[in-house]
Amino acid sequence: MISNSLYQTLQEKNIELQVAARLEDIYAWQIDFFRIQPTDSFKVIYEQILVDGEPVGVGKIHAANFFSNNENHFAFYFDKEKGESYFDEKGNSLKRLFLKAPLKYSRISSRFSMSRFHPILHRTKAHLGTDYAAPTGTPIMTVGNGVVIEASYTSDNGNYVKVKHNATYTTQYLHMSRFAKGIHRGVSVSQGQIIGYVGSTGLATGPHVCFRFWKNGRQVNPLRE
Repeated sequence: MISNSLYQTLQEKNIELQVAARLEDIYAWQIDFFRIQPTDSFKVIYEQILVDGEPVGVGKIHAANFFSNNENHFAFYFDKEKGESYFDEKGNSLKRLFLKAPLKYSRISSRFSMSRFHPILHRTKAHLGTDYAAPTGTPIMTVGNGVVIEASYTSDNGNYVKVKHNATYTTQYLHMSRFAKGIHRGVSVSQGQIIGYVGSTGLATGPHVCFRFWKNGRQVNPLRE
């Protein structure tokens, strides 16, 4: 049972924190780790690397079950010819079109809203994005495969990157401190690839990334999608 956060729970049970990072990678498409509840729980079978009887790291995770939102999320390791992967109890791959979030370690500081008081402009306006607060320099990942259609700067957005995933979906990442090496208009990017780093450029009161999500040309709430 998770008492507060996944990391704190592992610390309390004297389990290597690498397990949390591995679980977040495995369940990146199924579990929103920014909204874990105290009633959530998990079971995991993993390899522990020992040197002279002392634990020095974590090996492969063979199986796991994450209970969240009153639902079991199973993960079973399988070594395919094209590479290692994880599947659920029905044999479906756990990988999806999009990751749940563009950052691994952060918190949601402001949600998608049609009416929010802007902390800098001091007026109520729509906030068509989800803000993830994190320390400056935290890597920002593209949530899906696609092509960079914009990597630029504006006074409102600061440094930002916009990625077109297909004819339906486009995402945007605002207020970066800087772009990742090689990120420019026209370059192809892969799901989970680092495209920039958290900052506070543009209209921002502190370091965060404003994540915006388009579906058929209309900005929508990614947490609902």
